[in-house]
Amino acid sequence: MTNQKTTYYITTTLFVAIVFVQTLVPWLGTMPLGAFVVGASATIIQFTVALAGIILGPKYGAIVGFFWGMMSFFNALTHPGTIGSLMFQNPVTALLPRILVGVIIGWLFNRFLRQRTAPIRFVGLGLLGILAALINTVGVVILTAIGFSVMHTNFTGIPNHHLLSWLIGIVSFNAIFEIIVGFILVMVIGNVIVPVAARAGLTGGQN
Repeated sequence: MTNQKTTYYITTTLFVAIVFVQTLVPWLGTMPLGAFVVGASATIIQFTVALAGIILGPKYGAIVGFFWGMMSFFNALTHPGTIGSLMFQNPVTALLPRILVGVIIGWLFNRFLRQRTAPIRFVGLGLLGILAALINTVGVVILTAIGFSVMHTNFTGIPNHHLLSWLIGIVSFNAIFEIIVGFILVMVIGNVIVPVAARAGLTGGQN
């Protein structure tokens, strides 16, 4: 049991390190979409968190998501002046959606997919990738709308009226590509590493 816990801790640390590097190195944490729209990019760190939940279970997925949220919060405080930094200066917005990605995706995989046949699991992992993108995007948009509604956002050029529609307009393009990328990445990578992790004793249990 001690060796199994150690394996979980080491693997969790590995996922945290990956998120750390993805946060610091933009092209590892985002996928540029300049071929479609100049300056657009799709965030992919939520899929690392989703894979952590799939491999390690919801508890450790939450830890990895919490770390990503803390990195977002810290970056927002130390690099102010953008809409993104203003959004993530709210710790609830920075933390809650990222934690939920690890928890919900980890729980759903353990509950419905871990013991399924390979073809079902293959497609199911892709659907979990889509869900991970939606949890992060929808969570951030809703919490930002709530946060901005009690702030004097007009002083930053952010409208007070129709705020939710304005936020949806900003993130909708990137969200479409994040859904596509999430389906592919989580489906392909997940189906490679889930059997490997299982042989190492990582079966999403509560350790």
